[in-house]
Amino acid sequence: MDLREELQQIGNNDQPLAKQHLKMLSNIDGGNSRVFAESWPHIPGERRIEITETLVELAEDNIDLNFRQVFLLCLDDPEAAVRTIALNGLWEDDRLTTLRRILDLLNDPSGSVREAAVLFLGRAAYRAEMGELPEEETRAVCTALLNATSDPEQPIDVRRRAVEGIGYLSALPEAQVKIGRAYAHTEQLMRESAVVAMGRSMQRAWFPYIERELHSISPAMRYEAARAVGELGEEGRDLQEGLLPLVDDDDSEVSQAAIWALGQIGGQHARRVLQRLARSQDEVRSQAAQDALEELTFDEL
Repeated sequence: MDLREELQQIGNNDQPLAKQHLKMLSNIDGGNSRVFAESWPHIPGERRIEITETLVELAEDNIDLNFRQVFLLCLDDPEAAVRTIALNGLWEDDRLTTLRRILDLLNDPSGSVREAAVLFLGRAAYRAEMGELPEEETRAVCTALLNATSDPEQPIDVRRRAVEGIGYLSALPEAQVKIGRAYAHTEQLMRESAVVAMGRSMQRAWFPYIERELHSISPAMRYEAARAVGELGEEGRDLQEGLLPLVDDDDSEVSQAAIWALGQIGGQHARRVLQRLARSQDEVRSQAAQDALEELTFDEL
């Protein structure tokens, strides 16, 4: 059975979607790419969403499966949900051609697609900070993220994700100014993203603000502050005193974030706290502490 016939079969809404039939979409070549592009639009929209979601799951479960070409073709799908899922499937695609394609999606008519594109660009900003991107792409990513943070035409979820992305641009004064503006925003979601960016920036000037939010009445803000401390790595030890109470926070997600952060900042004090928590009767906290201890031990090797 050729690819065209296979696509007709898997696109049949009257039949359950068989995962084994989707594996033939891995590493499709130029000729099969054309067949896919011609056949895909004839599959009903709900089925295309189901197929794309399943491809992402398969790729996560099996590193030998590569659906990048399919995901790239799906970026032109008329269904916003398919485009968004395809972007998530391309998360680990480091090719410059893919990056340039995703930069174009900042003009997508769907806010959810633009948000997913900005999240991808945030990862690209990290690569740029690590010196892994050429100058032209670095400039394009920085400009796109900086512009998106304050574009009134963008929904808040796009702007806040852009703020998180510029957190990696620690050498750009303009990025730090925009993080400060986001922290002063009236919307808490934007302030939460500002704290994320503060942790990623590694700038000591933000430490007092992160420390303040460790004591916030908002669980969401405490969570982001704890994660920010973890992002700081060993530098986060300066904020350890404010972080420690959060390992026993009433909010489970906050306590898990604090436990994870201890594994990132390391040190003997953090190790002792994690060893105590690993013996806890609370299975969630105990498992989180064991995972953090493994991370801490791995870093010490």
